[in-house]
Amino acid sequence: MPKSMTGFAKVEMEYADGKVYGEARALNNRYLEINIKLPRIDYTGEQKAREIVRRYVKRGKADITIKWDRTSTAYGTARINEDVVRQYIGLVETLKQDYGLTGGLTVENILGFKDVIAYEESNGFAEDVLLAAVESLLARLDEDRTREGELIRADLSKRLEEIARSLGEIEERQPLTAKIHEERLREKMVEVTKSSSIDEVRVLQELALYVERLDITEEIVRLKGHLDNFRSTLDTTGPMGRKLDFIIQEMVRETNTIGSKSNDLPINERVIKIKVEIEKIREQVQNVE
Repeated sequence: MPKSMTGFAKVEMEYADGKVYGEARALNNRYLEINIKLPRIDYTGEQKAREIVRRYVKRGKADITIKWDRTSTAYGTARINEDVVRQYIGLVETLKQDYGLTGGLTVENILGFKDVIAYEESNGFAEDVLLAAVESLLARLDEDRTREGELIRADLSKRLEEIARSLGEIEERQPLTAKIHEERLREKMVEVTKSSSIDEVRVLQELALYVERLDITEEIVRLKGHLDNFRSTLDTTGPMGRKLDFIIQEMVRETNTIGSKSNDLPINERVIKIKVEIEKIREQVQNVE
């Protein structure tokens, strides 16, 4: 089952220390790119969160944001940055010694200086709470991408049927084109020789050359095989976007060969229809993980 690379999800989880809010956006991307914003947490916790994302997202760009609204007891504490205070005191002593200045610092002066008061933020939530929020968020994102993938699958299946229908009409038309060519060949030979009797051997030779040069049986068979491969791939699980893209390239190659070999207008009209459907399929596959 194909899964879309695009999706959106939100979660809200309530705990004794406050509420956790999560938001996830998934976008198309050739490779896997993860941008994750968490409340202040150590490196190990962030890596664990990334591993959760990788379990759900195999390809595309994933933007994950986790925030919280904390209760009053969950806020951090203020403290004096002693290193900064020492630096300011040292600067004052230097001014006195180098320039003969007098005076001294007061508590009010020191508290007014930049970075004297440091604010230590408290996480308020344990690591397992944050990771649980990430897990819940990615599960919902996965559901959204799966729903979108079902719509993509339905559209792709419909277009594959359109291609198969046009290809069947080409296959049905092919023997008639040989007969038409034979009749035209006979008419031209009659016109050239000005006689109702023509060389049957020559006609058969020319017809054999035509069939050999313009026969599209192999291309039809291979294109049918690519359609079957495409359908069976849609029934598998896991990432399939790149494989589908490769199959499309082969479908384009066979279709172009059929068009270049055929000099029959009805066949060429159906080749154009097939190309249009393949292009629409290519656009959809760009959304598939």
